[in-house]
Amino acid sequence: MCDFRGANRPEDASCNVEGRLMSDWQTQVNKLLEDYEGVTHERYATGLASFRAWYLQSYPDEPDAALLTDDEVRDYRVYLTGVKGYKAATVNAYLAPIRAIVRAQGRMLKVKGVKQVQQPVETLDARDLGRLINAVDGPHWSDKRDVALINVMARAGLRVSEALALKVGDVELGPRSGKLLVREGKGLKSRTLALSSEARDTLKAYLQARPKVAGDLLFLSRTHRALDPRDVQRMVTEAARRAGIKFTVTPHTLRHSFATRFLAKNQGDIATLATILGHANISTTTRYLHPNAQRVQEMVEGI
Repeated sequence: MCDFRGANRPEDASCNVEGRLMSDWQTQVNKLLEDYEGVTHERYATGLASFRAWYLQSYPDEPDAALLTDDEVRDYRVYLTGVKGYKAATVNAYLAPIRAIVRAQGRMLKVKGVKQVQQPVETLDARDLGRLINAVDGPHWSDKRDVALINVMARAGLRVSEALALKVGDVELGPRSGKLLVREGKGLKSRTLALSSEARDTLKAYLQARPKVAGDLLFLSRTHRALDPRDVQRMVTEAARRAGIKFTVTPHTLRHSFATRFLAKNQGDIATLATILGHANISTTTRYLHPNAQRVQEMVEGI
């Protein structure tokens, strides 16, 4: 028998009152989590358990997603930022499952997440890029491959996956111009990219040294197979270390550096940059419209 005199006590949470579970919250949580799996399931379960623990310390009752107010969630946001000291991304991650569980009840919360201030990023200037390329240059055919690979990412803005998918026939090199055909960009959309003189020269040098083996992939491993993106990551990171670059450099750093230099040189032509980078939505390209960390430092010096 259930003892309804202590209906708000946790031990009575499984008791029914007129067909309604005393612990509406746990029922709502269980129902919501049925729609998720893996990392999201774990993150939502953790976030909702954290909210419940805070709620029981702040109010005399169990939370109920059908009755939860904006003020209560705002108080929780203040707790996460002020007491716990969480950064914006973490606070927003904790708020996401609360929005989801309220939405599952056919309601919407007006509480906004914490706005994340985009920090200046580290990009390569011309000197850094030159030193990075010099760090991998050498007499072996694979050295010339690395030089060409860095150039197509840093001077044509390719993603590492796009560069590694290139075939020999996708490269067209002339005495004064050149282009690449990116057949399977993000979203399986193809695009043709113009090549700078530096990129053309390094690709010519690589193609002359490239082993004459079966297969038409442009960039080959030392065993004449497809390169793994992790191998490129390690190559770029090690080259940056040897070049004396003080911040972490990844293949995406090369693409980001291209975008930053392009906008600086072309008066912020975001539409053309979106086409070059293969962005279907121009809003994706706007993340490159911020100063790099070195430029910020230069701007504040002497103030």
